[in-house]
Amino acid sequence: MRGTLFVFFALFFVGFVALLIQIFLLDKNDGNRFRKAALAQQSYTNSVLNFQRGAIKDKNGTTMAVSLRRYNLILEPRTLNNNDQMHARTVDALASFFNISRDVLETIIASKPNSMYEHVDDLKELTDEQVEAFRDKMSKDELIDGLWFEETYSRSYPLKNVGCNIIGFLGSDDRGTYGIEENYNDELNGTTGREYGYFDSNMNLQRTIKNAKDGNDLILTIDAHVQEVVEQQIKWFQKKSGAGPAKHVGVMLMNPNNGEIIAMASESTFDLNEPRTLKSMYSQKKIDKMSEEEQKDALMNMWSNFCIGSAYEPGSTFKPFTIAAALDEALINEDFTCNCTGVKHVSGADIHCANRSGHGVLNLQHILMESCNIGLMDIGAKLGREKFSKYTKLFGFGQRTGIDLPGETSGLIHPKEQLNPVELATSSFGQTQTVTMVQMLSGFCSLINGGRYYQPHLVKEILSSDGDTVKKVEPTVIKDTTSEDTCAKIKKFLKATVEEGTASPAKVVGYSVGGKTGTAEKRPLSEKNYLVSFIGAVPIEDPQVAIYVIVDEPNVEDQAHSTFATTFASRILKKVLPFIGIYADEKEVAAAKAEKKKKEAEEASQSEQTEAKPEDESEDQEKKSEDEPEKKETEEQKQEE
Repeated sequence: MRGTLFVFFALFFVGFVALLIQIFLLDKNDGNRFRKAALAQQSYTNSVLNFQRGAIKDKNGTTMAVSLRRYNLILEPRTLNNNDQMHARTVDALASFFNISRDVLETIIASKPNSMYEHVDDLKELTDEQVEAFRDKMSKDELIDGLWFEETYSRSYPLKNVGCNIIGFLGSDDRGTYGIEENYNDELNGTTGREYGYFDSNMNLQRTIKNAKDGNDLILTIDAHVQEVVEQQIKWFQKKSGAGPAKHVGVMLMNPNNGEIIAMASESTFDLNEPRTLKSMYSQKKIDKMSEEEQKDALMNMWSNFCIGSAYEPGSTFKPFTIAAALDEALINEDFTCNCTGVKHVSGADIHCANRSGHGVLNLQHILMESCNIGLMDIGAKLGREKFSKYTKLFGFGQRTGIDLPGETSGLIHPKEQLNPVELATSSFGQTQTVTMVQMLSGFCSLINGGRYYQPHLVKEILSSDGDTVKKVEPTVIKDTTSEDTCAKIKKFLKATVEEGTASPAKVVGYSVGGKTGTAEKRPLSEKNYLVSFIGAVPIEDPQVAIYVIVDEPNVEDQAHSTFATTFASRILKKVLPFIGIYADEKEVAAAKAEKKKKEAEEASQSEQTEAKPEDESEDQEKKSEDEPEKKETEEQKQEE
């Protein structure tokens, strides 16, 4: 008996051990598969909790981009299929309240009968008002169930087209496209959260929530009101000025003492809420005629930022840089003179001044005031290829400024080895090398602020979603370009250029404006197309704002006139300076008004006299006949004398 029991227990033990080994092997080899199968028997929820993308605001707190809370309707087909009465009542309520077809809802429920999470494409991005109203309806009818509202966010641009090329927009993948939206995507985006849950045997939802973290807000250096005024003025220029519509118009305003961009705009504009429509730039008739490829190209051009992404020959606005370099190297001083005959022979080539008959003898100030190419070529020759190349790079040409926007181009300058006499001569007055607007304005600011080259930038501060400061963007001096003494001389010359020289149309009554004009002939030269410009600052003695205006190919037969840019710059400055906090001298304004009133009175008086002449015409005619012999005699006497 004992032997039998021993054998039994021995066999049992061996079987038990064998079973344990088999379980171990099953767990090792197929454990994950069986666990998944077991978990599949339960109903789980696993939904994303969306973060709120950070807002973008101007320097005064005006919102330029914001994410608004919206809701997506989520259906629970399994819940609805467990109760026919609930199913019918819920579908009817949704169909009538949201004006959606019952068939759409029934198709979703039927296609995924065991699902607890199904979107309804036609019921996405619902507003707070819509959701609250339907929730109120649910609270009054317990049979309306098997659905819930998932929180999400929709990007909105309250100012529509204002600053569109600066701000950029949100792509379909919730990533920024162009502008600030793209460049600061990681700052603006937060971190998604998760809601995990499952339904137990009693159909109670057991959940775990990991909250989302919202993105940071950005405070820009841009003044939205000034930006809007500049954009309105560009629109005016393109539609109503005598020189519009030009191929391109670009305007930039910058604080020369810290590198902050105040405004940046071009003729390209679009509604940020509808970035993929061309209606803001083209008529529907013209859009309909475009091929799909042409429409894509048109969109790319519309979205691009001319001020940072387009390079061109600057023309005479480059001349202050050449003069500053020669002054800093002590190769010239204020007594430097040139004799402009209208043409200079350089290595077998004749290079002309804008004044073909010549300016005669000019000192340094008048070389800039009269925009004399001959004088600049003489100065360029004194600098030589090595020093000219050194200062061209020092002022930031031929390289990206590093402005906090995507799509910046670098322009193209001659390598030192290729600065032969002809290239050196033409480069000295702004031809045969290309630059961008942001390069020119950043370099120019260093010419008028004492020689400090500031990093140009558009973001002033980064704030957390709670309003705490994450980062303050302090003014960054990248390098020193010229001496304070050279800057003082350049400002003096620039002021004279506006008050007495080629830039006089840029004057603004009550303000001290200094600046330089540019008229660059575009290639091919045979087409006679020009890019005209003005770069300047106010007040020039202690600059608080710098302005750069470009008119590319004015829509007139004779384009080679910088007045298109200077008068436009004056118009913009007059409108925006008070908003920047720079006010006119009231005495000068009053004197100008008095002078204008006096002139109008004189013109009115002359007009009255002219109108009165027809009444006395017969009497005057008789008097004229009587005096005729005497007049004739007088003329004969004069001839004899």
